[in-house]
Amino acid sequence: MHNNSLILKEEFWTFLTCLENLNEPMPLKQFLNVSEISEDLFTDAVSFLQNLNYFVEISELSGTNYIHPVKAEYMISMQLTFKEWLAFQAHFPKMQEESGTAHYEILSEKLSEVEAEYSSHDLFKAIHDEEKRFELLENLDLKHRDFLKKTEEAMSRDFCLNIELHDKRCIDFYPRKAVFLEGELCLVGEDYNDRCLIYFNILEINKIKIDLETNYSPNFSSIEINDFISAVRAITGQEERLVLKIISSESVDLRPAYQFLGNPYVTTNMNGDLIWAASVEPCDELFEWILSIKDHIEILDPSSLKKKYLDYCQIKLESLEQDYKKAG
Repeated sequence: MHNNSLILKEEFWTFLTCLENLNEPMPLKQFLNVSEISEDLFTDAVSFLQNLNYFVEISELSGTNYIHPVKAEYMISMQLTFKEWLAFQAHFPKMQEESGTAHYEILSEKLSEVEAEYSSHDLFKAIHDEEKRFELLENLDLKHRDFLKKTEEAMSRDFCLNIELHDKRCIDFYPRKAVFLEGELCLVGEDYNDRCLIYFNILEINKIKIDLETNYSPNFSSIEINDFISAVRAITGQEERLVLKIISSESVDLRPAYQFLGNPYVTTNMNGDLIWAASVEPCDELFEWILSIKDHIEILDPSSLKKKYLDYCQIKLESLEQDYKKAG
């Protein structure tokens, strides 16, 4: 693209914006004043658009030239399959190279509208969740990482598991959730022989095998599973009600991996601020999540959890400083 191309001139895009915002004919001189573009650029732009089979309609009435609104036939429609939309999103970071140009800003605004409309298909949210999951998996040894993957596969396909613990107990298990309890990653599910709810630390597992033969119908609803986790937390006294003010809701992740959020609630205060609350269990992984969204939130309550979080950040900072000194 030549450096002098109209495409690279902000005035050209301003002209198109004003043209597409026209609802009724307007005197051409008035249009040029409103859009703050020169007659020379207008002439060049009209000629350039003609090469694209896009014709700007000008008519004369009583000696005055009028410019007309864009015809509906110039609207561009584009339908994408899910695969094509996913591939399109994957290309977004490459587009950042054009950041600061007028055409980038226009396209970015439009794509943001489409992303908001199809937020359930947000590629970058899924990638972020996946990265957080990988970070957690890295903290597990290879054997227990494999156990978690098998558990997640079983949950996604409604399979049961045959589990042997280190104390030699064998459990026929229908997994429902992988969640942090008492600061450790635990599996919550149903003993499909006794049809009761149980949980245990993933580090207690010695062997695990996916059961492809048993066809088990869940005995408990998702609400009952959540109530069970809340009850376990109540017994251990590990649950606190976290209240956050959301500063930037578009980019904040309110679904941390393997964290159980009891009774999540969103509202607005008298100042119009978005307030989010949920019952959580303070642990390092929760603090890592808060740290990852620190630029978009403010901890309002409780002060005890805020202190624990700040202490965690201080310890992490000191550890990083020590690592830096050693490396130096």
